[in-house]
Amino acid sequence: MMWGKILGALFGFMLGRFVGMIVGLAIGHWFDQSFRRAFESQTETRSSHALFSETLFAVLGHMAKSKGRVTEQDIQYAQQLMQQLRLDQAAMTAAKAAFAAGKAADFPLEQRVKVFRRQFFWRRDILQFFMQQVLILALHDGVLEAGEKQVILRVGQALGFNAAQINAWLNMAQAGQRFTNDQHGSRRASAAEHLADAYAVLGVDASASSAEVKKAYRKLMAKHHPDKLAAQGLPPEMRESAQQKAQQIQAAYELIKKQRGD
Repeated sequence: MMWGKILGALFGFMLGRFVGMIVGLAIGHWFDQSFRRAFESQTETRSSHALFSETLFAVLGHMAKSKGRVTEQDIQYAQQLMQQLRLDQAAMTAAKAAFAAGKAADFPLEQRVKVFRRQFFWRRDILQFFMQQVLILALHDGVLEAGEKQVILRVGQALGFNAAQINAWLNMAQAGQRFTNDQHGSRRASAAEHLADAYAVLGVDASASSAEVKKAYRKLMAKHHPDKLAAQGLPPEMRESAQQKAQQIQAAYELIKKQRGD
């Protein structure tokens, strides 16, 4: 990029001869550098957003294959997810290609996930959010098969998380699914079971003090706030999922407070 320096030098020369040309050249150089950095930042953002969705759909394809064979229901779910995320035509084409690649028996799952991890290596909340999306994919039909559990562990470890963390998030995700289903009336559970799931959503025991419950709630809300995640590079199409998670955390906390009379 040199147009800033060229134009700056020309206008500077017209206004102040040699000295003006030097000043104009310096101003033009600053403009070129600023424009280049802005362009590179936008390019990196677009690349990060694409990498997020493409890696997610590749994992989804591999997870579908882990059950033995990819069914028509698996394909329909992938298509519904693409529509739900409101992917544009280019992003949808890339997502379909990623899903197809993930179905291959020799798909390099860990290698692909590690590429994603390197892109977001300093944004741990984004990595955790991605892991939670993987859990949602695995639990979408209400059944967690052995092959899917192995994929979850492989993805989580490739992201840098240990088995204990992954299993804890899995338990929270399963509780969250039950909790939300109860709210929507698609599952009938007793009040005690619903409350137990609320505690599990927050990752605390029913024996925890009110202060401990509040601390867990605030920590989770800080990690899942859509605006905070967006600032760290969360793709716009994933914002609704982040919002739903935040609402689930809020609802679980409100239920616990009501039950305790806080």
